[in-house]
Amino acid sequence: MPLARYRAEMTRAINRRRLYARIYALPQSTVREELLAIAQRHDADQ
Repeated sequence: MPLARYRAEMTRAINRRRLYARIYALPQSTVREELLAIAQRHDADQ
C-alpha cells in the first residue's frame, strides 16, 4: 500500500474516533442519538 494512501486511511480513522468521542461526551438526549445515527449512516456509506 502506498504511504500516502496509508496516511489518508489513518487520518480518517483518527478523525472518526474523535467524532464518536465527541458525540459520546454529550449528555444523553435525542440530539446525541440523532448525531450518532448520522455518523453511523455516513460510515456505512463509505
